[in-house]
Amino acid sequence: MKTAVQLRTLAGDERPRGELLLGTPCDLGEGRLGPVARFESGEVVAYQIRSRRRRRLFVFRTLEVDDAFAVAVPGVRPRVQLLLELRTAGRIRLVRSLFAYLTRTGRDPSALPDAFYARIGAMLGGRLPGHKILPSLLLAYRPKPKRARARRCDSPRQADVGKGKATSIEVVQGAAASPRQARRRDA
Repeated sequence: MKTAVQLRTLAGDERPRGELLLGTPCDLGEGRLGPVARFESGEVVAYQIRSRRRRRLFVFRTLEVDDAFAVAVPGVRPRVQLLLELRTAGRIRLVRSLFAYLTRTGRDPSALPDAFYARIGAMLGGRLPGHKILPSLLLAYRPKPKRARARRCDSPRQADVGKGKATSIEVVQGAAASPRQARRRDA
């Protein structure tokens, strides 16, 4: 199911203005109040409504079907899964810079899970330090590279000898790891 978002670009003083901050519509049509952007299901969209001095930013994920437990966002039909709702200019600016960072680093905001946006909401709410938590949040959702496997040995002792470490028997007997240490011990 496609989700329609009402864009109001040329609104008067008394009418709110709706603009799209994030998301690529699959179709753009004309509506009675202005252009209408349509999005496929599963897309993350950032939609800002401005009226006089107030701003509201909605970050939501479009759904496959109209869910009774989903949230009705003004200017958006059908209901969607709301990820973030922001009202202050400072927090809106931070989220805009987050989306700019995601596009600059080549990350798709739709590919990030909903838990990521819940943590971003907690960070913006002042409950987590933003400058420390954002890199760790993004690192958690990066595919991890495969690690090289350790060489198999018959016993842990052989593995330690292969790495050049002193084994437990050598430590007990006082054997040195290098000839230089052996000379010091014998002197």
